[in-house]
Amino acid sequence: MVRQREVAVRGALGAGRWRIMQQFMAEGLLLSSCGAVIGLGLALLAVKLFAGAMKHHLPFPVATAPDWRIVAALLSLTVVSAIVSSIWPAWMSAHAPIEPALKQGGLQAGSARGQNRMRSVLVMVEIALSLTLLVGCGLLLRTLYALRHVPLGFRTDHIIVANLQIPGYKFAGQNMTNNLYVPLLERARHLPGVQAAGLMTEVPLGGTFNIHLELKMDASQAKDGKSSKVVSLLKAATPELQQVFGFKMLAGRFFNQQDTPSSQPVFVVNRTFAREYSPDQQDLSKVIGMKLWHLTPDKDAEIVGVLDDMRQSAVAEPSVPEIEASISQITPESGIYKTMEGIAMDIAVRTDRDPKVMIPELREVLRQADPALAGSNFTTMDQVVEDSFGSQRLAAHLLEIFGGSALLLCVTGLYGLLAYVVSQRTRELGVRLALGARRGDLLWLVMRQASVMLVCGVVIGLGLAVASGRVVRSYLYGVSARDGWTLGLVALVLMVAGLLAAYLPARRAALVDPMEALRAE
Repeated sequence: MVRQREVAVRGALGAGRWRIMQQFMAEGLLLSSCGAVIGLGLALLAVKLFAGAMKHHLPFPVATAPDWRIVAALLSLTVVSAIVSSIWPAWMSAHAPIEPALKQGGLQAGSARGQNRMRSVLVMVEIALSLTLLVGCGLLLRTLYALRHVPLGFRTDHIIVANLQIPGYKFAGQNMTNNLYVPLLERARHLPGVQAAGLMTEVPLGGTFNIHLELKMDASQAKDGKSSKVVSLLKAATPELQQVFGFKMLAGRFFNQQDTPSSQPVFVVNRTFAREYSPDQQDLSKVIGMKLWHLTPDKDAEIVGVLDDMRQSAVAEPSVPEIEASISQITPESGIYKTMEGIAMDIAVRTDRDPKVMIPELREVLRQADPALAGSNFTTMDQVVEDSFGSQRLAAHLLEIFGGSALLLCVTGLYGLLAYVVSQRTRELGVRLALGARRGDLLWLVMRQASVMLVCGVVIGLGLAVASGRVVRSYLYGVSARDGWTLGLVALVLMVAGLLAAYLPARRAALVDPMEALRAE
C-alpha cells in the first residue's frame, strides 16, 4: 500500500501487470525463505532441548538431525506461504489505477476502506488463533501444577533408585535372594551416608515391569460366600523398603526379619485392595487375617497389613488393587520366582549425601556383587516422579513455544497495522489538532481501533478454545477443558499485551505536530 505511487510510476513507464506481480511475489518468497531458515534453526534447537523427553514419552524415535522429508515439506510450505501472502497484495497493486496514485496525495487516496477492513480481519484472526494456543498452554500448565500437588503416598526426597539389569542365567538353579540380593543390600547399607536400603520389583511410578496376578480367595472369606478370584498387581519387597519410602500403614504391619521361607507366608495389600475385597467396607482392617493362595505350592498366605494407596504407574491415574510379597519368602519353588527375581528388581537407597557422589559408590557396590550389574540405570526418586509427568510436561513445553510465538506474532501484527494506519493518517490527525482536538482524543482514537480488534479477536478465540478443548482433554488432570480461570487469565494477558503494543503508535499519533503534519505532503 505504501508503494502504490512507485508501482504507478513503473506502470506508466511500461511495466506490465505480470511483471509487477512477479516482483512482489519474488519479494514475498525472499521474506518467506528467510523466515523458513530462522524457523528451521529454532525447530532444531527445540528438538535438542526436548530430545530426552521425546525419547521417553513418544511412541516412535525422533532424530535430532534434520530429515530430508521434513526439509522438503518446509521448503514446500515456504513456497506456499510466499504465494498466499504475496498474491493478493501483488494483484491489488498491479490492477490499481495509475492516474490517481500519481496525483499529489495519492498515497492517502489508495487506502480504501475495504482494504483496511480486510487487514483488521486478518489481525483479529491472528489474535483468535493466538488465544487458542495460549489457552491450551495454560490448561496444560495448570495440569502440571495439579499433578505436582497430588499426594503420592510415599516420600521422594533423598532417595536414589537403580534399575538392576539382572543376569538371571548366572543364577540358574540358585536362590538369588541368598546369593545376590542379601549380600548386595548388606554392602549398600554399610556405605557412608546410607540411612536405609531396600529392594522392590518395581518402585512406585517406576514404569519398568508390572505383574498382574489372579489369586483364589477362600469361599468363607468372599463377599458373596462363593469362591472368587482376586485380580491385582503383584510386587515383591524387602522389609527395609518402608524406611526408605515412608509408606503409611493403615492397619497391621509391614514385612519384618521374621518373615522367612520357613515361616507363615504373608502378604501386605493396599487400601484399594482392602476396599475391593474386604468383607466389611467400613472397616478395612477386616482384611487382615484373610487367606490367599500363595506363590509357593500348597501354602496359603495370610494378609498381615494394609498400606495406604500410592501412585503406581502414573500420578494422574488412581490406585488399583496391589499385593506385596516378601522377597525372602519367594523361593525357587515358587511358580513366579524366575519372573519376579530373575528379570526385574530395583534397589532404593535413602541417603543424606549428594547423588553425584553417592551413585559412583553404589555402582561399585553393584559391580562387586556382579560385574553385569555395573551397567544398571541410576536416577533419583524425585526424577522418577518428574518423568512420570512425561506426556503432559512435553505437551506443555511444546505449547509454550507455539503459544509464545503466536503471542509475539499477534503483538507485532497489531503494532504493525496500527503504526501503518497512523502513518497514513498523519495529515488527518494534524487537521484534527488544528481544529481543536485534544491529544488525548487522538490517543483514544487509535486505542479504540485496537480495542475493537482485540475484543473481536478474543471473543472469536474463546469460542475456538472451547471448541478445541477436546484436543487436549486426554492430557488434562484436575482442570476442565473449559476452565473459566484459564480462559479469563489468557484473555486478560492477550488484551494487556495487545493494548501495550497499540500504545506506541497511539502515543505517536497524539504527539503529531499539526504544522508538520499539514506540510507532510
